[in-house]
Amino acid sequence: MKLSNYSTGQQLSGHLAVKKCNIRQTNQTPQKDYLDMLITDGETDIVARVWDHSGPVPQVNSVIHVTATINQYRGDNQLNISEWRQANQGEYNPKNFLPVCPHDLEKLWGQLREVMAKIMDLGLVQILSSVFSKHYKQFQEAPAALYHHGAYLGGLLEHTCGVVEQCLRLATEETDINLLITGAILHDIGKIFDYDWSGCVITMTDAGQLLGHISQGMMLINSHAVNCPDLSTERLNLLLHLIASHHGKLEWGSPVEPSTREAILLHNADMLDVQLWKLAQAQAKTPTGEKWTEKVWELNNKRFWVGVSETTTKEAGNK
Repeated sequence: MKLSNYSTGQQLSGHLAVKKCNIRQTNQTPQKDYLDMLITDGETDIVARVWDHSGPVPQVNSVIHVTATINQYRGDNQLNISEWRQANQGEYNPKNFLPVCPHDLEKLWGQLREVMAKIMDLGLVQILSSVFSKHYKQFQEAPAALYHHGAYLGGLLEHTCGVVEQCLRLATEETDINLLITGAILHDIGKIFDYDWSGCVITMTDAGQLLGHISQGMMLINSHAVNCPDLSTERLNLLLHLIASHHGKLEWGSPVEPSTREAILLHNADMLDVQLWKLAQAQAKTPTGEKWTEKVWELNNKRFWVGVSETTTKEAGNK
């Protein structure tokens, strides 16, 4: 069952995976319990409600069978669930509920390998070879986030390719390009330990919540440095600084702020890739004929232009 096949007012019946579930209370008197959920078909997430709830609660990271109606609340679709039950094993394939990167992952990996082949620093080549000889499969499958950008299988690889591309565009003649590109490739490597995608939804691991991807990435690189005889302590520290500082500010989760040219470039490349991804998503959701997106909360809650400019239209007509 795909939620995109249904419109407001329609009733549906089928299997959906539970990403969030909380018991809340209505504002009316007397107050009544209801279930506030976020559920998914693997492509579309939707808020769901079970009113006048009593009894058991759906398990997060499980599949339920629902009978529901699609309503609208404040302009967004919402499921009003009249009946539900935990689905039995054998009724569904858990992997069908995991969102997948829209791009060919083998092609993305091939692009990344081409860039890695151009790195001329032997110590950095050794650290990349050591890391990916053990963690290639996790790196190719991992999401980049739970929500927002790249929240699907392969999202980490897609985001990494985007950051590398931006770094190549931003690099100056003074840039240590070998160090910058290695840092771009490994900047989010800790996310392979942050997320668990073995079930029917992507969840945060205990290690991800306790340590986060920056700490885990630095720990991973340090553990592989022993396999790299040509990676000096100074070069290793410069690489680790890229990982540590790529969020840019202490309040954004970086333990240190960028202190090298390469760190400044990596931080901005990371931000640029994420912002352009969010803009592209908003533009893709804009109905044909509309010139502006809806407000994008993650981009200062602004609307963005998607219409074709008059100049472009005239140029196309003159060809």
